[in-house]
Amino acid sequence: MNTFVYLFTGFLDSGKTKFIQEVLSGQELGGGGNTLLLICEEGMEEYDPSEFVGQNIYCEIIEDQDELNPKNLTALKEKYNATLVLVEYNGMWPMQTLFDALPRNWIMYQNFMFADAGTFVNYNANMRGLVVDKLQAAELVIFNRVGENADTMALHKIVRGVTRRADIAY
Repeated sequence: MNTFVYLFTGFLDSGKTKFIQEVLSGQELGGGGNTLLLICEEGMEEYDPSEFVGQNIYCEIIEDQDELNPKNLTALKEKYNATLVLVEYNGMWPMQTLFDALPRNWIMYQNFMFADAGTFVNYNANMRGLVVDKLQAAELVIFNRVGENADTMALHKIVRGVTRRADIAY
């Protein structure tokens, strides 16, 4: 049986945890089946499982890239009898590390990239390889903290310079 994976990536303080918390607090996912949340990055925000809809959401922290392997991920899925997996991925880890680690029957359903509009241009200038790595795989790029005077065209150009496939939300 296939397991669907929702991937949330981006750099620290980009809004991943808050978005996932709101999704898990506002609606039931996976048709009532168990959901496994793999947390590969612990930032400023923390999850509040008491706010999750239902009691079928299980969190596991992945502290090291070596823990990302098919054997470990399969064991975690089986431990919770999960039918759906959400991954909050560390923005400093290469995407290929995760893709290589996914068990064969895990299907990447949707890949979201989060970015802070105020820091994204600098991240692109100073960590271009990591930014490109995340953008190439993204289906939706979500820019948070977009102020009234934000240069959305500069953000747009960076994304479009890497991919035409991703949708962009401000």
